[in-house]
Amino acid sequence: MDVRARRTRARLREAVLRLASERPVEDVAVADLVRTARINRTTFYKHAGSPAAVLERVLYADLDRVRSGWIDDTLEGRLSVQEVWERASHALVDHLERYDALYTAGLVGRRSAVLHRLLVDHFVESVRTLLARDPEMLPAGDGPIAWRTEAHARFVGHGEFGVVEAWLSLPAPRDRALFVSAITSMLPAWLAPGPPPRT
Repeated sequence: MDVRARRTRARLREAVLRLASERPVEDVAVADLVRTARINRTTFYKHAGSPAAVLERVLYADLDRVRSGWIDDTLEGRLSVQEVWERASHALVDHLERYDALYTAGLVGRRSAVLHRLLVDHFVESVRTLLARDPEMLPAGDGPIAWRTEAHARFVGHGEFGVVEAWLSLPAPRDRALFVSAITSMLPAWLAPGPPPRT
């Protein structure tokens, strides 16, 4: 990507974060975004199809780092499952706090279907990725493995989003430890069977 394209992407990033912190991204018009980013519509459409697409790109880049750390910690096996989830939950809280204004504007009161879908998709894909790398984690049960993987991933993904939504509904400043405790205490047994014996 050349310097001009990087500069345009940076402007779009700053503009969409600012506007989506004031109102749900669905209410951000392309005209508002191009005016705030100081670019024209033609340039905008070379980079994205909508303000929501710009926001998704920004947030997914950050969430992908959270996922990568969680999966690496899980598969390395150096930490207990509890410690892995605590680290991952702290990393997720870091993300939520980094973008607090836009998550508050978009999710408190369930106003943004885009943010809802984005977070659920991230959580579901994280579980899918983990199970693809370690299929032995998937509990036994009825139905084909592909279906059980999808069902378990969606169950965990929607549940984790519910904890995020409940935590965001609290008045600021929010208690990080409360979020981490809730996530780790609500995990299904197959994801948190308890710490391995210390050697």
